[in-house]
Amino acid sequence: MDIRELRFETFNWQDMINPSQAVLEQLAAELDIPKKVAINCLDPDYLPHIENYGSTQFILLRLMEPEIKLTADTVQELTTKVALFIGPERVVSVHRLPLKEIEEITVKIKKMNQADINKIILISLFFEQVSLGFDNPLTKLEYKLEKFEERMFQMQRTKSLLLEGYYIKRQASAFRKVMKLTVDAVSRLLQRVESAPGKLQEARDRLDRNLFYAEDVFDNVQSLLNLHMAIESQRTNEGSFRTNEIMRVLTVLTIFFLPLNFVAGVFGMNFQHIPLLSHPNGFGYSIALMLVISIALSYYVIRKGWLAHPRTDKDHQ
Repeated sequence: MDIRELRFETFNWQDMINPSQAVLEQLAAELDIPKKVAINCLDPDYLPHIENYGSTQFILLRLMEPEIKLTADTVQELTTKVALFIGPERVVSVHRLPLKEIEEITVKIKKMNQADINKIILISLFFEQVSLGFDNPLTKLEYKLEKFEERMFQMQRTKSLLLEGYYIKRQASAFRKVMKLTVDAVSRLLQRVESAPGKLQEARDRLDRNLFYAEDVFDNVQSLLNLHMAIESQRTNEGSFRTNEIMRVLTVLTIFFLPLNFVAGVFGMNFQHIPLLSHPNGFGYSIALMLVISIALSYYVIRKGWLAHPRTDKDHQ
């Protein structure tokens, strides 16, 4: 556990990294908030929101995880939590990992005029870091979307193509969810503050822009996945059509050979007395009979149009 503190003219800022349960219980008692709220502030399932407990305001934000796995696709895997407890004379930030965003906030706030710093300015910097932290991941996600679209229209039938689109969609959905809830939280905060709303509004504008990018990636990848499934379905239909054409031709050919095999089978029976068996022209008569049957079947098949090529949309144009 690590606790750092900065003192300003109107309030103090304490930053706690991975505090113990005892420290959180003490914090709850000092801020007069429910003990469960402080203990569960680092619950992995918590999403961005804002709550009020008497004179203390509780804000939960989610920043990008310092180290993200390639297969990460949920809010919990992609982001980490920062809990803010805002009391009358004290702001406490709680998180489980050392974060570069907190260091950025510390550097920025130390460069400001101490007389101009208030709690809203500090909170605005936290919202700003949330929006800035999603810039690079969203840019990478847009690049992945472009490559996915390019590979799809190049008809690359790789096993990983659909999985790649799935991960893009899941990540975009997680980013969109975090951005939407964060925008709602800062909007609620803007309705309550009276001083320095400009800083919060700037953070809100950046969050809105990132939310637009996340929704754009999600909608585009959803459309591309639907298109991919439609293309694959069309390929399957075309393959089935070709198979049906082959089976149709084979069936028609079978019509010719069945009666011919029957005639050949009759004359091939091992009986002593078969018509035309001893006749000098029996072979010619049997061949002539087969030709008559073949010609009659050909006429019937052509008349029915069974050998005609099926008409397609191109034939109608």
